[in-house]
Amino acid sequence: MSSMELFEAMHSQRAIRRYKPDLIHPKLIHQILDAAIRAPSGSNLQPWNFLVISDIPTKRKIGELYNKAWEFTFGDAKQPNDRLKSSVRISAQYLAEHMGEAPILILACIQTNGSPGNTLRGSSIYPAVQNLMLAARGLGIGSVITTLHTRYEQEIKDLLGIPSEVETAALIPLGYPTSDEHFGMNNRTPVELVTFKERWGNPWQEE
Repeated sequence: MSSMELFEAMHSQRAIRRYKPDLIHPKLIHQILDAAIRAPSGSNLQPWNFLVISDIPTKRKIGELYNKAWEFTFGDAKQPNDRLKSSVRISAQYLAEHMGEAPILILACIQTNGSPGNTLRGSSIYPAVQNLMLAARGLGIGSVITTLHTRYEQEIKDLLGIPSEVETAALIPLGYPTSDEHFGMNNRTPVELVTFKERWGNPWQEE
């Protein structure tokens, strides 16, 4: 299967939360992971590990924990200051209820020295996660970055035998999109509204 041009992948990558049950060939999983490890990391330490999960009972248990985390965080749709738009809520709730049914779950992990997590640590794992998701997009495989599972991280680490000095930075489901999901132009605030030139507040203008 051929991949697409880089900028096309970037501009058409979307959060895909509904997946066909079709299996993903191990060679494609390897290709996706090989793209992930090409990412930069602080001091080129490459402190990542990726746990690929296809075992049905294990996925089901992770899905149960993820759904519990969803219910705790977003379960009451009437809560004040709800951060989710209605369309996103419907899609995200579906994923929460069906996370364990995704053909593949990947836990992106980062080795630590036992200290609490921080933004600098994330800078050495999230570029790899983005590479992973872009590679999946290039192969027509849907994905979405999630972190709600970290509410039950210890339970997940116990389930999977993950060492104490390793943190799980993201849980990424992979699967071919269903007919009611699609890749396409994503909705983003224009560059001009989020970028300044030389000093904060000085608008960016394309020259």
